[in-house]
Amino acid sequence: MRKALALIAFFLPLLILGKPVSIYIEFEGKKLKANAEWAVPEGVKPEFAILWLHGLFQTYSMREPISQQREFWVSEGFPVLSPTLTLGVNDRKSPYDCSYPLDHPYELNIEEIKAWIDWLKSQGVRKVILAGHSMGGQQVIHTARALGGDRVVVGVLAVAPAKGTPREHPLLDRAKDLVSAGKGKTLLKTSFFYCNSAEVSARTLYTYYGVDRNIGRYFRSLNIPVLIIWGGEDDRVKNLPEFLKPYIEGRKNIRIEVIDYADHFFRDLAAEDLRDLAVEFFREVFGQRAGR
Repeated sequence: MRKALALIAFFLPLLILGKPVSIYIEFEGKKLKANAEWAVPEGVKPEFAILWLHGLFQTYSMREPISQQREFWVSEGFPVLSPTLTLGVNDRKSPYDCSYPLDHPYELNIEEIKAWIDWLKSQGVRKVILAGHSMGGQQVIHTARALGGDRVVVGVLAVAPAKGTPREHPLLDRAKDLVSAGKGKTLLKTSFFYCNSAEVSARTLYTYYGVDRNIGRYFRSLNIPVLIIWGGEDDRVKNLPEFLKPYIEGRKNIRIEVIDYADHFFRDLAAEDLRDLAVEFFREVFGQRAGR
C-alpha cells in the first residue's frame, strides 16, 4: 500500500506544451476528425510512447489526472499521445454536455485507439504502453486484448479502471430489443451515466450498459506487463482490488498498487504518488533509454 508522503511543498513540473494532431476515422460512411495532443520531450526521438486516454466523455484537456500526468511524464523523458475519442462526433473538442444526441457503439472507441496506435507507428514509434483513466482504463485493457498479436503494445497502465460489468438501467431491455430488431439508431430520452436527461441511441445505451466487458476476464489473456493503480478513497470505482483478486491472483505480469488517500482523480499530493508509480513502471517496461 502507498502511504501519504510527508511533503512540505507540492511542486508541479515546468509546463510542457504538446502539439495538436488529428486523424480521420471512418465511421459508417462518414469521416470523423479525431483530435489528440502529442507531446515529445526536447531531444528525445519518439521510438517509445505512452498512449494516455481520458475517462468517460472527457477530452485530452481534462486537468486531473490527464493533463497533469502528461506534463509529469513528459518532464521525465517520455513521449505521450493523448487522444480525444470522437463519440461519433466530428472534431469533438469539449466534454459531452448531455445537450446533443449521442449515437455510436462502444466498439468505436476501441477502433479509434487502434487508429491512434497506427498513427504512432507512422511516427516511428516501435513500443507503446497503453494507459487510461477510469473508463479510459477499461478501454485500453480491451484494446490490448484485441491487439494481442501486435508486438508494438508492450504494457498497460490502468488508473482506477472501470470494471466493465453490466449496469442496471430502466430502458436496457428496450434498447436491447431495438438493437436486435436492427433499430439500434433509435434515440431514447433517458438518463445516461452522469446525465439525468439525454438523447442516446439504443445501441449506445445497450453497448455501454448491457454488454459484459468485465476487465478481469480480459486480464486472463494478457501476457504483457500490467500495472493497476487505485485510490483507497475512490467512491466511483469501489473495491477494485477485491474485485480483481480472483482474476489476477498468481499472475506475475499483473500487479495492483493502492494509494490509500487518493480519490478517483488523484488530486493534490496523490498526483505525485501516481507519477512515481507510473514512471517507475514505464522505465521497467521500456528500459532506461526511454526516460531521463
